[in-house]
Amino acid sequence: MKSKWTFMVYMAGNNSLSGAASADLSELRKVGSTPDVNVLAFIKQSGGTGARHIKVQKGGHNETIASLGDADSGSPQTVVDFVRWAVETAPADRYALVLWNHGGGWEPDDMDAIYTHVKRATGVDHRELNHRSTQHLARSFFSTTVLEVLSRPNAGERQICNDDGTGHSLDTLELGNVMKAAAKEIGHDIDVLGMDACLMSGLEVAYQVRNEVRVIVGSEELEPGAGWPYDQLLAKLAAEPTMSATDLGELAVDRYVSSYKNHTSEWPVTQSALVTKEMKAFTTAIDALERAIRPQLKAGWPEVFRAQARSVRFEADLVDLRTFCLAIGQSNLDSKAKEAARDVLNAIEPGGFMLAEAHLGKTVEGCGGISIYLPPPTSGISRYYKDLSFAKTHRWDEFLSSYQRASRLG
Repeated sequence: MKSKWTFMVYMAGNNSLSGAASADLSELRKVGSTPDVNVLAFIKQSGGTGARHIKVQKGGHNETIASLGDADSGSPQTVVDFVRWAVETAPADRYALVLWNHGGGWEPDDMDAIYTHVKRATGVDHRELNHRSTQHLARSFFSTTVLEVLSRPNAGERQICNDDGTGHSLDTLELGNVMKAAAKEIGHDIDVLGMDACLMSGLEVAYQVRNEVRVIVGSEELEPGAGWPYDQLLAKLAAEPTMSATDLGELAVDRYVSSYKNHTSEWPVTQSALVTKEMKAFTTAIDALERAIRPQLKAGWPEVFRAQARSVRFEADLVDLRTFCLAIGQSNLDSKAKEAARDVLNAIEPGGFMLAEAHLGKTVEGCGGISIYLPPPTSGISRYYKDLSFAKTHRWDEFLSSYQRASRLG
């Protein structure tokens, strides 16, 4: 008999966040599985204990555990295998998948070649990547390229989140493929995709999985080390197992931000939930904004630059769309640009594409819950951006090129 929900957490902890994986597994065990809500985990940690599939039970008692040996937690196939096991072990009407500590590189299949190249040039060995890095590299999909990171002279700047045993990591480009395979295993779209990782509430990331996921939950900003409060979230889900995907998305936002209200040292904190069926309307508004601004860039690029400077900005050249559009509305660009910016602001209002949004901290005041890639005109555009589905389907990459070209000519 099917349960109401199967809640899956994929914890790739064979790295410096191994201890955090233990802490979050303990949180899962505070609630554990119930007849209506299955709680399943993939976990791999450092120390040679190997990877495991676990059907989590309260207190850790009488758990179903499958040992996987040295499974590569940086491989997309390992994620798909986990989802398949979860469906076979604990079938349900609805499925949530949380990707924990997920990301770091762009092309997992090319990682070995990249490491080999870098080691020859710099002497860096991927086995060095086992220390705690700066958070934006440790828990981010949307980060600088692997080659650039590994080529940096300081070991603390080279590190990325990966499976330290293989050097592989998961990336945004692979995310869409993984979600397609996972949805096939489930038999329908994934009801909720959560990302317990930094910088994941970006338009490009959401667009990559728009056809396979119903609700996406993630953070614009870097995440505090404690991540999601799984015990609080699961306790509510277990008490109300008939909640919908949108209900769970709203709950995840509320519980995450609420858990940090009394911990000001952990601020800034952001979290939001997106509804993918509203993606087309939202990207239509983004397209209109691009069309309105681009013809003005020859003379007006300084206005865009000033708007960008007044926006809330995150690592990896990500800019909060709400504060950017507010700044465009206060700029000296023409009325078409300001009207298009107002349309984007309306589209970000909670209740449509933006299901729910919350934040804490002065530096994220005014945030709307979703970012977009907008590098300063002096820093260049990632060569990999054009490979993302959003860039292939829409013209934001062309806007970026025009913006940078205008700044050079100006």
